Amino acid sequence: MFFIPLVYILLICLLIGNHRFFELKGVSRAFVCILFIIKAFAGIIITFNAEKIYSGDDGYFFYEAGKTFLDYGVENPFEYLKLMFGIYDSSNSEAYHHFLNWKNLPMWNDGETMIKLCSLIHIFAFSNILVHSIVFSFLSFCGLTAIYKATIHITRSNGFSLFLLLMLWPSVVFFSSGILKETLLIALSGLFFFSLTQFGVSLRMKIYCFMLFFLLWLIKPHFIFFFTPAIIAYISMTKFKLKSNWVSRLVILGVFALYIVLSVVVHDKILGRNAASTIALVQQSSMKNSIYEKAESYIQPPVIAADYGSILRNTPKAFYQVITVPWFYTNAGLRWKTAAIENILVLIMVLMNIYAAFDRKNKYTLYHFAFLLFLISFYSLVGFTCALEASILRFKAPILPFLIAGSYMFLLQYKDKILKNATSDN
Repeated sequence: MFFIPLVYILLICLLIGNHRFFELKGVSRAFVCILFIIKAFAGIIITFNAEKIYSGDDGYFFYEAGKTFLDYGVENPFEYLKLMFGIYDSSNSEAYHHFLNWKNLPMWNDGETMIKLCSLIHIFAFSNILVHSIVFSFLSFCGLTAIYKATIHITRSNGFSLFLLLMLWPSVVFFSSGILKETLLIALSGLFFFSLTQFGVSLRMKIYCFMLFFLLWLIKPHFIFFFTPAIIAYISMTKFKLKSNWVSRLVILGVFALYIVLSVVVHDKILGRNAASTIALVQQSSMKNSIYEKAESYIQPPVIAADYGSILRNTPKAFYQVITVPWFYTNAGLRWKTAAIENILVLIMVLMNIYAAFDRKNKYTLYHFAFLLFLISFYSLVGFTCALEASILRFKAPILPFLIAGSYMFLLQYKDKILKNATSDN
């Protein structure tokens, strides 16, 4: 069982050692390989733990669903390819809902994409679930590496400490290793962020950027929905070339708000759906499921009505709930207390990024401000729609790499100031 996964780990290490994407400033190729091996074994431990102790999880489900879908493809190759490329019509509607979307969720959701990827991995995995784990761990490793490269490109620094934090931060390791939907989100969002910093380099990079943007819209529309206005707002601000940071912040905030309002109008008036009602229904469903399953980590989200006024009034409560979970409780186990300790550090980083967004001496302050709008929006949505503390811990994990990168950008300036002062004293 372990021989085949070890072979794939070795092959990926050879890829890391020879591909220029992994040529990182301040980090040797050998050290990059070591960190990938750590991540790969973390994914194996998580997958093995879930399968043997908890009798399966999302990862095991995607593994089995991918195998079933591939078996269908062997018997019906043409229909399999149509489903794989998202060509859905009346002729394959039954097969689509049977193999990929029996819950009748929006098409091209992340669960559907995970099943498709697992079916492809089965072709060369020899029915070994650990190979699946290694492949998904590598995808998220690429995303984290891309966030590192993008941050180093912006700061023009030598970021060995940043690379360590991105790869070894506990929640990032846990929720970006193995067969989890978060691995795919971290992979695509990290690569998209990097492609943005390289957008003007070549036509190929522009194509990559638009492809990744499209994929993110398909698998995690709520993530890219809030990420997009932050990007547009920052680009708009740079085009105006305003001298005052406060005016620039107003431009960023105005563009962000305008995008949200226009999106809501399109969603409600043109598509005939109500976003506020959708969020309220998801909240009610989450609360009912958590109470029905008698979940130990149940937490009451800020209850909202199906109107935008209720959502806006409760947004601060939802955001606060997400950044303060997990916390210390008298009956909490060791793992939960460890997660609570980690969350104190996460909370410090959140406060650091909030301060950085308004620090007049921070040369990256407008980056931080645009990111802050994204952070508050995304975390608030998580707070509204999650009634389990464990779910909050999981769903806020894909933002942590960006939070770590933002904290690094802010602290880097203080390091430069300290070194400058030390030099002047000598």
